[in-house]
Amino acid sequence: MNKGVLDIGNTRIKAAVFNQHGHLTEHAYFLTLVNAIEWLKSHQVISILSASVAQAELPPIQNIDTYSLTYKSQLPFQNLYQTPETLGVDRIAAMAEAAFAFPNEAVLVFDIGTCMTIDFLHPDGRYYGGNISPGIEMRWKSMHVMTQRLPQGSKEDYDGLMGSNTAAALASGVLDGMRFEIEGYMNHFAQMYPELKIVLCGGDLAHFDKPYKYKIFAAPDFVLKGLYHLLLLNEKKD
Repeated sequence: MNKGVLDIGNTRIKAAVFNQHGHLTEHAYFLTLVNAIEWLKSHQVISILSASVAQAELPPIQNIDTYSLTYKSQLPFQNLYQTPETLGVDRIAAMAEAAFAFPNEAVLVFDIGTCMTIDFLHPDGRYYGGNISPGIEMRWKSMHVMTQRLPQGSKEDYDGLMGSNTAAALASGVLDGMRFEIEGYMNHFAQMYPELKIVLCGGDLAHFDKPYKYKIFAAPDFVLKGLYHLLLLNEKKD
């Protein structure tokens, strides 16, 4: 009775299998949807939920129930985003898992990948929106491309808070700049919600999974778990 989820991004696809107890047992990355689906089929999943940044629907698969996440899907929170049709499915999944993992709690989620998304769920389950900020590689690339002399930044050049050379200055400017950005959001929401739950997830989580003055839930599979819970909420009931 395994179930599968697909997180279809701009450059790669992440597939995951959940067992009958709801535990994530295995996940893998793929470059094509065909290979990802074949991998899920090899794990004998009976249903699949896909979340595509391009909002593409999952094609029918023989003997497997398929579902595609959209803003019209059943959600465990009240979506008050002014343009719900433009809200990224990854952000929907993150807010869904926030609602499942921390019911009746204020939750702040940082999903750090190509971009960094910052989303907040009110304790009563209302979601009004969040912010989108450039990710690590995007920041380094933009400084290199949009100037004549700055080189491409790299985390290997980091040597402390204040860079002692140009390469180190680029590395610290991005990594520490993002860390201060994250801490700024934490401080803002923690003042209003002292029991705030803070989640860090995404592919670049490891760069920011550092000690903060607040308790942090480092959850690299947060979005995948949100997709699984959304599958349970939206699949056909016998």
